[in-house]
Amino acid sequence: MRLCGGVPFRRGGHEPGDGRLPPGGAGVRQRHRSLGQPISVFLGGLALGAWAGGRLADIRPALWKLGAILAAAGFVALLLPLYSGAVLQWTFPAAWAPTPVEWSAPGAESGLRVYMPPDLRWPALAAGALLFGLPALILGMVTPYAVKLRVRAMPNLGAGVGLISGVSTLGGITGTLGTAFYLVSWMGTRLLFASNGIVLLVAGLALIVVDRLAPRTAEE
Repeated sequence: MRLCGGVPFRRGGHEPGDGRLPPGGAGVRQRHRSLGQPISVFLGGLALGAWAGGRLADIRPALWKLGAILAAAGFVALLLPLYSGAVLQWTFPAAWAPTPVEWSAPGAESGLRVYMPPDLRWPALAAGALLFGLPALILGMVTPYAVKLRVRAMPNLGAGVGLISGVSTLGGITGTLGTAFYLVSWMGTRLLFASNGIVLLVAGLALIVVDRLAPRTAEE
């Protein structure tokens, strides 16, 4: 997906960096600045999700509700590739860099051409928020809800929170490295999103079924 790169788009089959020199390394600075937008969106979504998940967990917690959260995240992930193109088309500027063919057109001035890339920071932030804000929020609800289900007594609070936090962090590291090193180049972003959505959806539905089939106690 062409999202949040410094100058990640092409027109006429040419990358904006081909034959064009951004002054003072502006293109490089643009790329590094744009990395902060999706990270900020994810962290903001996870923070809001943690707050919402904690509030929801205090209202009659149940395993099927955790499954519903995972299933909702999977459903959104499956839908994301369907509307990502429209979101990117709307958020990013439509005027791209001139191509070398346009520079050599009749009447064009001769000599070195310097291309100043547009400021993509705010479009990248808007695109990231529209595409990843809701999935991050839903996934942020998982940890506090899982803690509520795991920890049944206050003496076990520290061990329960530590276990879930450690597993979550280890999963994040494994997923990040696996995605960056292998999955994106092997599967592509669309298939990767679809696979993640299916896994989350199946896991959520499995938790709902398990909760429904589990025997109920008198307190429940």
